[in-house]
Amino acid sequence: MKKNWSVSKLIACGVLVTDMTATYLVLFLCWLSIIRGFSGSLPYLTTLIGALQASTAVVLSAYYSKSKAENTRGGITYDAAFNPSPDCERSL
Repeated sequence: MKKNWSVSKLIACGVLVTDMTATYLVLFLCWLSIIRGFSGSLPYLTTLIGALQASTAVVLSAYYSKSKAENTRGGITYDAAFNPSPDCERSL
């Protein structure tokens, strides 16, 4: 059975792929500029990397916040419910 991805997961993956692709392209252009002997600065290219990294951080923090909110029941997370800590003993 094929499991469908949620829209938020598609957006997060799309932002990650876009960020990764743009970062590699900008780094390639910077490398090419250095190899060709360009003596100026590259503020527009380096700003692009910073802006994309910032947008990726915002999208991923929102995605993980949403994921955290979805994975709770009764005020506790699923991990805490299924894997109780050893110092927490049940009374019978």
